[in-house]
Amino acid sequence: MGLKILKKNFVILSILILAITFATLVLVFVNDANYPSKTKHDTLRWIVIVDSHEDIIAVETSSREVWDTLKALYLNQTEMWIGGIVEEYNNYWGFRFRPDSIVVAEITIEGAQSNIQGIGGDLNYWLNVWSKQVYVLATVSELHE
Repeated sequence: MGLKILKKNFVILSILILAITFATLVLVFVNDANYPSKTKHDTLRWIVIVDSHEDIIAVETSSREVWDTLKALYLNQTEMWIGGIVEEYNNYWGFRFRPDSIVVAEITIEGAQSNIQGIGGDLNYWLNVWSKQVYVLATVSELHE
């Protein structure tokens, strides 16, 4: 009788482990499937930032000085406020920070603070009502040049 219970528990545990493994693989696949859309960009020089909610977006800048600052953040893995003026863009989030408006700051005085999902979730506000600098607390996770 004890051996039957042991076998039954082993089968249940095995099925549970397989289900958890499968669910994890599905989540990883779905997240990776959105990666190209989240990191869509137009230039050869771009970075990926990760905000405080673990969301990612590509950021491009036309300023050499800002680029050098972003490179330093990547090398030091320093968290800072990164942002710019929000504009519509054909990526996963529906927006990007306008490349000629990118700012990296320790503190934000004249801009608003949000996160990537918050901006994408209320895009009309950020485009039409606020229309100034918006910052997300982020680190640079990738650098491409």
